[in-house]
Amino acid sequence: MKGIPQRPEELTASPAKNLDPQLYILSVSKFFKDLGTGMLAFLIPLYIVDLYSPFFGSTPVVVKAGIVATAYGISNSISQPFMGKLSDSLDRRKVFVLAGMAGFTILSFIYANTSRFEYVVFFRFVQGITVGAAVPAILAMITHFSTSRTRGKAIGIYSSLRGLGFGSGPIVAGAVVNYYGFGTAFYVCASLGILSTFLVLFFVRETHGSAEKNVSSGVSVSRDPQFFVLALAMFMMMVGIMIIFAFLPEYKLRLGASELSLSIAVSAYVFARVLFQTPLGIISDRMGRKRMVAYGLLLNVPIVIGLAYAGSITELIILRALQGISMAAVETPVMALAVELTGGRAVSSRVSIITAAQAGGMALGPLLGGLLAGYVSFRTPFYLCAALILLSFFLILAKVKEPGAFKNA
Repeated sequence: MKGIPQRPEELTASPAKNLDPQLYILSVSKFFKDLGTGMLAFLIPLYIVDLYSPFFGSTPVVVKAGIVATAYGISNSISQPFMGKLSDSLDRRKVFVLAGMAGFTILSFIYANTSRFEYVVFFRFVQGITVGAAVPAILAMITHFSTSRTRGKAIGIYSSLRGLGFGSGPIVAGAVVNYYGFGTAFYVCASLGILSTFLVLFFVRETHGSAEKNVSSGVSVSRDPQFFVLALAMFMMMVGIMIIFAFLPEYKLRLGASELSLSIAVSAYVFARVLFQTPLGIISDRMGRKRMVAYGLLLNVPIVIGLAYAGSITELIILRALQGISMAAVETPVMALAVELTGGRAVSSRVSIITAAQAGGMALGPLLGGLLAGYVSFRTPFYLCAALILLSFFLILAKVKEPGAFKNA
């Protein structure tokens, strides 16, 4: 492929071997872990409502929900670049994936025995660090299990399976809580973490890759401004998507919604994303990734504003499904573009810029939404997010270049 440095194995691999079967095993293991992650994302904002809190007793519920979500997102975001560099330095990835899954499992079990809000915030912070250790390593392994010609497809398959898990999580959590309570739901999360750890430990092999600089570009690609524009786009998309988690208690009151109907609204986003992720990833391999990212960003602008005016649970579900389509058009091509910019070298540390931004958006979204809704107005955070997503759209058009294969597409 002209203009894109390739690893030796990419130059010699036959089309039939472009997607290593290990990719599917890794993706299935992440499905179970992200099923648990989706459950926690739904459970915790509702779980903390009745928890004892000597320091935040009079704080609005939407702000408390934002605080606990931000604790996880910030630690996840901060840990990823460091863990990515360490993974590249040691040329080890599997151990980081296992550490992340083990941390998720242990802390999911601990939630079932926690009765104070401040403890939940602390445990979510620690859990963010452990999960952050795995993300860059997993993306590097996906890079090694695919080639530049099929990277969009590979990331699409991986993201679809893990997205299916995350999207199913709130529905499973809502059903378990309704019938068995929060404690049982947290134990289910821990069990899913054990299953994921087992699959990776026994059925996924270690991968190795160069940690050298991309000397063909003449600069360290981690300093390429395109990385930061892509990271900003991912960050803003996640802010616009995650603010809803601060509003779950508010939507429950405004719309007269049950926990189960709210879980369907939360999951509608991920199910739509899963449905479109792989097809849009394949299309981006052919038509160009920059164009696909721009379309996804632009689509999300009116959707985010619409979330401020949802008058029924049905409207909320439809808007979340549309948001899933817009994210499917952004996430896969952004990750594929970032991998291409690395030239296949030091993928963990360099792509962690994007994944850290994604985690940062997950952290800021609920907190921003909670603070602005709690102290300004309910609709203010939605308008602010829409404006920043639109800014990201213009930056993508102005600053990001297509890889050589797509310049004439």
